[in-house]
Amino acid sequence: MARLAPGNAEKKQAVVTIIVAAALASSAAAVTVGGGDRPQVPAGLRAVGAVGEGGRGDGQFNEPTDVALDAAGRLYVVDSRNVRVQRFFPRGDFDTSFGRFGWEGEGLVSPRGIAIDQELYVYVSDRERGVIHQYDIYGKYLKTYGQTKKVATQFEQPAGLAVDNLGNLWVADAGNHKVKRLNALGEVTLEVGYYGTDLGKLNLPAAVAVDKTGSLVVADAGNSRLQFFDRFGNAVNALRQTDGAALRSPFAVCLDRFGNIFVSDTGNDRVAVFDADGRFLFAYGKFGRGEKNFNHPGGLAFGSDRKLYVADTYNNVIKVLEVEYRFPGRVEKPPRIPSPQ
Repeated sequence: MARLAPGNAEKKQAVVTIIVAAALASSAAAVTVGGGDRPQVPAGLRAVGAVGEGGRGDGQFNEPTDVALDAAGRLYVVDSRNVRVQRFFPRGDFDTSFGRFGWEGEGLVSPRGIAIDQELYVYVSDRERGVIHQYDIYGKYLKTYGQTKKVATQFEQPAGLAVDNLGNLWVADAGNHKVKRLNALGEVTLEVGYYGTDLGKLNLPAAVAVDKTGSLVVADAGNSRLQFFDRFGNAVNALRQTDGAALRSPFAVCLDRFGNIFVSDTGNDRVAVFDADGRFLFAYGKFGRGEKNFNHPGGLAFGSDRKLYVADTYNNVIKVLEVEYRFPGRVEKPPRIPSPQ
């Protein structure tokens, strides 16, 4: 598989390019998606493209499970059954890939989730090995989290990953029915949840998203709901109902800059969309192979260009959707996440 292996001059140029792109992205973040300061809500989704196809070659997938974007707008895809991560340029052209099969050291067995921090380090969870690998921007393996005898830092079937504004890594530790926060040293500084069905308890959490205040949205897959926690890990509420059809095994969750919530409603083969206060807005897609269809939608990533990337796992493609926004009407604001349980 292709790998990134630039010389020193190329590395310096690449780093300069990345720093400039990151600075531009940072400055652009102060401008809302709709071009104003007033919060907006999604009014619809429309298909605008796709990345990849089934296969084993460069730019081809075998059950992609998660996606992420870096500051330069490049797309990273966890190509699970091909046991690698692939990276694509913003236009969708293949760039490089990294990762190799193995049960020891830097080896991957069943890569599942991915996240990228502000320093452009890439984190990939390995479900079967119970570890998380860290790579640099060139795809070079750096270290592994989870290979320790300390119970708190051991993982069981780690799934989705997220990075907050402070650089903490959040792990949906599915097999342990917890969400864990790790600092830059890989130390667990907070554990959220434990097995159960009550508010605050989790059952095979599949993914986690963190808003700008540090609050969490957890895809509580085994309980077929979303759960909301404050930045201290206290349960706030839960949401499982949409338009009369309950969420089924939500696999992934992500937020846009307004705090609107996008969910891979995997058991229903669609993407469900909520506003920042938990009001259901609409659902997009159904089971099938067309551009508006999904077969086990997985990881989600939201770009600064209003694009939503969806890992359409069993269709072996990344669907690219564009979010259409509107200003919300005047409504009495209910408590956050108004549909408990």
